[in-house]
Amino acid sequence: MKRLLAMLAVLALASGCGVRPSGVIPGENAPSGPPNGNFGTTATVYFVLNGRVVPVVRSGVGEVAADRVRALEQGPDEDERAGGYTTELPPSFEPIAIGVSEAAIGVNVRELSPNAVAQLVCTVIAAGGGGESGTITLSGGGQKLRPRACGG
Repeated sequence: MKRLLAMLAVLALASGCGVRPSGVIPGENAPSGPPNGNFGTTATVYFVLNGRVVPVVRSGVGEVAADRVRALEQGPDEDERAGGYTTELPPSFEPIAIGVSEAAIGVNVRELSPNAVAQLVCTVIAAGGGGESGTITLSGGGQKLRPRACGG
């Protein structure tokens, strides 16, 4: 008797829930983008506009200073370039080590323009660098600059 009841239960489950098949039902496009509208963290990086170093807020950049320096290395995006933003950093300066109060890059820091130095210093400080002194010491290419504050 138990076997018969078990077989009937299996047959009932196998027969489905009463929903009949249908053709394709057209609808709207599927949602796209990250869930909950989260497009990554926003970060402030510094580019040059009309000869001055200015902050630019970007989304999708990592939270640590090295991620922001890598965003600088990529230069202004298409929209930023259309808005007149430029960079005075070399095309590839490869961040090597970004700490709280020091930043080492893969080029001779003495060959950087004052605006390029300010771009790096301000970007690292905006990411929480600068420590208690609020300054960053840049080094690279066997050279080291004096500690600098953003805007100073």
